[in-house]
Amino acid sequence: MEFIITLSTARKPAMLDIKLNKPFDTDIRIVGDEKTPVLVIDEPILDVEPLIQYAMQDAKFDFDSRFAYPGIRANLPGEYAETLVPELLDLISQVYKTPPSYEFHLIHQLFSLVTRRPEELGSLQCVPHFDNHSPYYFATVHYLNPEEHAGTGIFRHRPTGYERIPEDRYPSYIEAAEAHIKANGLPAQKYINASDDHFELIAEIEYRPNRLIMYPGNLLHSGLIQPERDIEENPVKGRLTANLFLYFTEPPSA
Repeated sequence: MEFIITLSTARKPAMLDIKLNKPFDTDIRIVGDEKTPVLVIDEPILDVEPLIQYAMQDAKFDFDSRFAYPGIRANLPGEYAETLVPELLDLISQVYKTPPSYEFHLIHQLFSLVTRRPEELGSLQCVPHFDNHSPYYFATVHYLNPEEHAGTGIFRHRPTGYERIPEDRYPSYIEAAEAHIKANGLPAQKYINASDDHFELIAEIEYRPNRLIMYPGNLLHSGLIQPERDIEENPVKGRLTANLFLYFTEPPSA
């Protein structure tokens, strides 16, 4: 399987030697009333330092209008996905039972770094979000820096009880959310890092350097950002993560 990525940089970055740490130390956490599996893999690669140095020296970070992410992003080196994705595909097949006939797509492969202050957040950045309606769209968050940072939270929408937002739930989710806001006011202008009147925090996957988590993209989730320690533009000091977005789609009919 080959993945090609183009980076805008004046010099050609050195090839990264990313080695898997096998067998994976995988913990499958069953989350919430909907019993969604969330995969937690500790130390999936032997050394994250080359990735951190690549982020500092070669990656071109910027805000990306394609996402509501509250910070800056940059392309990952191609070697990262080339090394990890084949192993992740095996896990996804085993745990989430993706249909064997479906086609795989690597949608995005990105570094992410939280940089927006709470007062700069848009309304959608103050609540948990989902990435895609499909049950076969998956996201990974790989914590990189050896510092204390925020983990990732899984949430339940209080008015509906929804933890996942597939396409058929979306209209009722929006209707109930708007009605709840009309009756109770907007969520607070801040990062959501605990339960509030709109959402209940039902699980937390704690930050640990070189820990990778993976979950379905239609699961309500958010980084549990603590501004005083997590907002930082320096990739060596901030909440630097590597993120893959993997999508399985039904093949077109002949």
